[in-house]
Amino acid sequence: MLCLIETLPTFENLKSEISDLISRAEGVSRQLRGWADSLQNTDITGQRYLNEKARRAANSRREREEFLERLDKLRRAERKPEV
Repeated sequence: MLCLIETLPTFENLKSEISDLISRAEGVSRQLRGWADSLQNTDITGQRYLNEKARRAANSRREREEFLERLDKLRRAERKPEV
């Protein structure tokens, strides 16, 4: 819209302001594209991972896996014959 308005003779006296707005809009667009790219490259796979319930579930899974690893190490340590 700004590019169209910039070409209209009615807005001839506002060319510098319109040009500044176009420049700002392009900058914001580049920023948004950068943020979108960074979000696409994260481990978060969707909106459901952004709430507290999903975070708690992920933490519970991680803690459970860590516990099972420790338990497995203890079991292996018990099986080793004493020398």
